[in-house]
Amino acid sequence: MAPIDGATDDPSDGATDGRASVIQRILEEAHARFSPLEAGRPADYIPELAGACPADFGIVLATTGGHLYSVGDVRHRFSIQSISKPLTYALALKLLSAEELMRKVGVEPSGDAFNAISLDPDTGIPRNPMINAGAIATTAQILAHDPEGAETLLLDFYAAMAGRRLTVDEAVFRSERDSGHRNRAIGHLLRTFAIIGTDPEPGLQLYFRQCAVAVSCVDLAVMAATLACQGRNPFTGEAVIDAAITTNVLAVMGSCGMYDYTGQWLYNVGMPAKSGVGGGVLAVVPGTLGLAVYSPPLDGYGNSVRGTAVCEWLSQRLELHLFHQQPLGSSAIRTATDGRQRQSRRWRSGNERQRLDRYGDRIQVLQAQGVFDFAATETLLAQIDRLGGSGTCLVLDLARVLDLPPVAAGLLLEQLAGFGRSGGQVLLCHADHLPALGGGRAAACAWLRRFPNLDEALEAAEDQLLAELEAAGPARKAEPSEPAEALLERLAEPSRQALLPLLQRRHFEAGAVVCRQGEVAAELYLIEAGRFSARLFTARHPSGLRLASFSAGSCFGEVSFLGRTPRRGSVIADQAGSCLVLERQGLERLGQTHPQAVIDLLRVLHGDLAIKLQRTTDQLALLEEE
Repeated sequence: MAPIDGATDDPSDGATDGRASVIQRILEEAHARFSPLEAGRPADYIPELAGACPADFGIVLATTGGHLYSVGDVRHRFSIQSISKPLTYALALKLLSAEELMRKVGVEPSGDAFNAISLDPDTGIPRNPMINAGAIATTAQILAHDPEGAETLLLDFYAAMAGRRLTVDEAVFRSERDSGHRNRAIGHLLRTFAIIGTDPEPGLQLYFRQCAVAVSCVDLAVMAATLACQGRNPFTGEAVIDAAITTNVLAVMGSCGMYDYTGQWLYNVGMPAKSGVGGGVLAVVPGTLGLAVYSPPLDGYGNSVRGTAVCEWLSQRLELHLFHQQPLGSSAIRTATDGRQRQSRRWRSGNERQRLDRYGDRIQVLQAQGVFDFAATETLLAQIDRLGGSGTCLVLDLARVLDLPPVAAGLLLEQLAGFGRSGGQVLLCHADHLPALGGGRAAACAWLRRFPNLDEALEAAEDQLLAELEAAGPARKAEPSEPAEALLERLAEPSRQALLPLLQRRHFEAGAVVCRQGEVAAELYLIEAGRFSARLFTARHPSGLRLASFSAGSCFGEVSFLGRTPRRGSVIADQAGSCLVLERQGLERLGQTHPQAVIDLLRVLHGDLAIKLQRTTDQLALLEEE
């Protein structure tokens, strides 16, 4: 496993490229503010911990975006102690079912000290996995699951959470083992109640070893960030545990993680957290960051004095309190437009454009964005509800949706199904990056169609609307027909007759490359039949970004043809079709024999270009408003 950035023996002591220097300065301010704090003293009931230097002090903040900020003694190794408890509990939930584990360890706050013998008086089940009794019981379940490989399971799991290999500090282990009489008593009491099913001594040895794992402040911050990131290590990308386990672990940390100080901690700091008598504190802001502090002097609850002070100060300074949340649902919809304002890149006849300008409100376009928690989901569902359904075509663009949890996806599909049942059509685009909308839940049905991008969805919606209008009745059929708008039809008769002999008819199969990006243009294409699209090929868009789409009656290639410049993109035949092609030599011969025909042709081409430029300007203005 490759170490993460900053998890080596020389982690960064300041912000680097890609990190916010302001955040770094805030950590430095916290370190300077609380360094003089001298209250508390290192734990001495484990002899090996008594020698810790009271002046050691480090702070690390790790974000779910993979940024790391650190100040102070972040390289110093110390034993993880009770901070191992939520990690081991997470591993147990991963190996065993939650129901099975609940029969051995509860999740209720005890209000007792960390080393209290706090068991249910009737069942003997420890109150929760954050006190020693519950942690010993949890470790014993992992040992029972794999008696030979339990320690390897633990160390591998801790390594995945931290992003680097971790080892046991053997001196601390021996000190724990030789002084752990109270924990031995707890282990044997658990055996009496059959919470531990066999000799408790091997489980106790494993528990002592897990508490003696050597970590740094960076390790703890990355572990916390992994919990904040729903079990995915944001530095290595590894999915260590699933989101449901993370939720359960954070819930127990929030209610029990700071022992008999937990209520006050949640009130003052508002973060799920866990402390250890080695001087470490690990805190989590779900979805945002992980925070770790190392400072050996402890208060009367067994929590780091400086660690508690730093977390409380940062919670207030950065507004990280779990219950201080701003409403974000209104930002779920990036834009809400219709087919009159937002149209596809399909180059259409004047007749079609007039119809879309008049009736385009039957096409509703919603672009969603962000992470879809309940508030964001409800905002989108309510907007869809307001659109009605009957006769409306909804184009729903999910390109900017960062996360759509399964519950939100289920609600969205249910809302869209109602929209479809009421007579609406849904065109879904840019949804492939959202696993919750894959598979059978979003299978094709009569009212739902899927598209790879917004432009193709808009084009399909326009085609559908135009077809409905064409079939609607004589009043609409009496409007000017498309051929009257074709380029050749707009030329004076003498000019058209002079041009026709110079045009070559070429046929193209679907998928054929008509014009290649980068080649010098020497031809102008007038479409007779089929559909063609202009695409830009880049490293980001290896399959081609669609710039425009053309069909019968329109032309393409005129900009490069007139400017004698390399083509900015390729033109692909989307359907089998044919074009009338004018080569440059033909245009030059026409200029010699019929100069007025060239003037007429250029006038028509420049008129088309002016319309295209206006449409492009309108689309850019729409983007500016987003």
